[in-house]
Amino acid sequence: MKLSVTMALTAGETAPIVLRGDYAQNIRKAAEMGYDSAEIHVNDPKTLDVEQILNTCRKYNIDVSTIGTGMGYVIDKLSFTSPDENIRKKAVERIIDHVDVAEKMGADVIIGSMRGTISDQSDCKTYQEYAVECIKKCLEKAEAKKVTLLIEAINRYETNFINTAEDGLEFISKFDSEYIKIHLDTFHMNIEEYDMKKCIIMAGNRLGHMHFADSNRWYPGRGHIAFEDIIEALKKIDYNGAIAFECLPLPTPEEAAQKALNNIKSILK
Repeated sequence: MKLSVTMALTAGETAPIVLRGDYAQNIRKAAEMGYDSAEIHVNDPKTLDVEQILNTCRKYNIDVSTIGTGMGYVIDKLSFTSPDENIRKKAVERIIDHVDVAEKMGADVIIGSMRGTISDQSDCKTYQEYAVECIKKCLEKAEAKKVTLLIEAINRYETNFINTAEDGLEFISKFDSEYIKIHLDTFHMNIEEYDMKKCIIMAGNRLGHMHFADSNRWYPGRGHIAFEDIIEALKKIDYNGAIAFECLPLPTPEEAAQKALNNIKSILK
């Protein structure tokens, strides 16, 4: 299991992004701390200096595990479940741009907030069909580029669409592709799941990515989640993907990144 840390050029004060600022500098910083990978969060992937990022990764023997796309929803309000066809079209185009960059970086693409919410619960089927149609278009590109799409289960206070591991597994079952998997986050799981270990085991080889944050969104070890149990379940399913720390940059970004790494490495030994 590779350990990765979230980073973005800029992020809101309450956003669970650990390192903020220049990507190359933060990739170097992450490598020097002992990380295997970086998870890059970006609104428009066309703004990334891909060559600089890849050159920095090669220099410091680190890679890019994943690309986070949620800023497209937070900043631009793009989503797969918008009733506005033009917004859905732009959301697909944005994810396809992410896929293009991900191919160059050897990374997977997270689809969390970008899938949107269901604004009219009396017509859930229509909104779900919107999302399926959009994913199919993105998946066609992802398959051609051999990039995996990761559908993240997010808690009910942030969306009403795909909240649990079971929801995520049911959703990806609509697509006959090895390039779509589910993505679980311990912060969301702590709210939604009846048993986090059982949910990870239920996901099995359909689990493509993990986010670690403690119950209070701080780094692992600062809340009450039993990460020993989470890692035991991941080992049981022979999980060999990345664990990315998506937590608050508290008390400082550097301390959050280092303590998250140290605490989880001590369990993985």
